Amino acid sequence: MNEHSPTVDRIAMSTPRRTITSVLTGALTIALVVLLPRAVGTSWSTVGTLLGHLSLPAIVLLAAVWIAGLWSHSFVLAASLPGLTKRRGLTLSLTGSAVANVLPLGGAAGTGLNFAMTRRWGFGPAAFGGFLAVTTLINVLAKLGVVAVALALVPIANTATALPIGRTSLLLIPVLVALAAVAWFLASETAPVTAGRALGRLTRGRTRLERSLPALRTSVLGVFRRGWRPMTAGMLAYLLLQLALLWLCFQLLGTSLSLPVLITGLAVERLLTLIPITPGGAGVVEVGTVAALVAMGGDPAAVTAGMVLFRGFTYLLEIPVGGVTLALWLLANRKQAVAA
Repeated sequence: MNEHSPTVDRIAMSTPRRTITSVLTGALTIALVVLLPRAVGTSWSTVGTLLGHLSLPAIVLLAAVWIAGLWSHSFVLAASLPGLTKRRGLTLSLTGSAVANVLPLGGAAGTGLNFAMTRRWGFGPAAFGGFLAVTTLINVLAKLGVVAVALALVPIANTATALPIGRTSLLLIPVLVALAAVAWFLASETAPVTAGRALGRLTRGRTRLERSLPALRTSVLGVFRRGWRPMTAGMLAYLLLQLALLWLCFQLLGTSLSLPVLITGLAVERLLTLIPITPGGAGVVEVGTVAALVAMGGDPAAVTAGMVLFRGFTYLLEIPVGGVTLALWLLANRKQAVAA
């Protein structure tokens, strides 16, 4: 009699679920992208005409700014894992993004890949855990920071639009609360214990969380003390280059948007990437950001073309470039990679 183990049964049951999730996620992404122009009152033919006016030097310029942004972010990654070079940090960024941008809920798969790569480079699980905590925290704080700046600029951006200033400004409250919670967690020694108890009651893992959160805080603070300067400079440079890339995408298409509107568009784009509905937020990010920019007075066709161009670099191009980077890494480390 051949009996299946519980693990095999769970895998067998989860495989159809993963397949269904992948199919539904793919269908949702395609539907959102296909319906994007219609959602804001334009068409793909009009958008394609605008994109067709781009010259090769313009594309090269956009690619240079995109690469400069990735290189700036590698400073953050290198400082988050002492001993990691910037070249390897860039490799982690590209390969992890390539996986995350393809698979449904691919962030976990990208993290697993990065863990295997850092193990190959001699870093232990504890070091990678601290690296993951620090980089996640910095990325979330950076996105919330951009949102806070954009919301603070709403009265300026609203001069030529119909945005409800009062209601929109209220959105600044949860952002500030989130930032204050992070500051409290890092500044107070009792905060991790209190948070661990509260979360433990909800997850029934009180003892483990009470011990792990203080250790996590200590690890994060240790990394911050050693590398806060390159982290801060790298993240600020990355965000400014992202803003420059967004501005160039519109400028090269003949559309001019004010700085407050551009910052608001970047804030919406950054915030929507936190929602893991589709791989890399594909479809969701484009529809939400374009709708926001059109609501602030942007031309539907020009805004759609500009956002498609921007996401072509920050999302789509990362897939083949990251895939090639991963292939080269696997070839260089094929024996160790197979063992891992």
